[in-house]
Amino acid sequence: MVARNLISAELDETWRSLPIVDQIADLFTDPDMFRSVDRYAAKGFKIVAHHPDKMMCGRHKRIRGYVFKKFNDSFPKSQIENYMRRIEGARLLRSFIADRGFVHVTAPKKWLYELPRAFDERYLVIAERLDLQDKEDTEKRYERIEVPQLIELATILYYFRGLNSTLSNLPFTEDRKIAFVDTERWDNDKEYLEKLRDRIPRERRRQAKAVYSELKRLGQRPFRSAF
Repeated sequence: MVARNLISAELDETWRSLPIVDQIADLFTDPDMFRSVDRYAAKGFKIVAHHPDKMMCGRHKRIRGYVFKKFNDSFPKSQIENYMRRIEGARLLRSFIADRGFVHVTAPKKWLYELPRAFDERYLVIAERLDLQDKEDTEKRYERIEVPQLIELATILYYFRGLNSTLSNLPFTEDRKIAFVDTERWDNDKEYLEKLRDRIPRERRRQAKAVYSELKRLGQRPFRSAF
């Protein structure tokens, strides 16, 4: 259960820092719009392909540069803790990248948005839309990944151990940065470089393992969520 004061603080941050916050209220007037993908799309949203058990993700032609993410109303319980963890992960990632002076990786900003009282589930996540390369181009980038970028990637995957290292969750952007777009389970323990291992050259895998070993030797602990 997420404390109301934490939710309120996050909503205050949305109104303080989300440039489009006062332009989107009229996008969300139908309490039934999140009952299915078809209903969501009928309200003018272009839906991004997703697994049935995952969040619905859509962008609207009137609001460029952002995507709106919400679980289908059929999910059995409130997803506010999930949303808060996603936003927390994105914020920690962005802060970590800035503090380390990393230039080869990026993460989108994310905000919590409160829907009108008529909606059964009152919250959704708004995220910056990054200009991403497709799966084929991303795969080619990983096959040719350079050492400085590999080190930044490996370092982040050490501290944020639960990040899902698939091509779809760690795509390249058009300006050749690796984007950490999925921050749902960033604090779960997973095998290091689990999904990317076969996508990068053997020598780069060895170098990534060296990053992991050195951070572990120094006693560095992965980040954990407050939720």
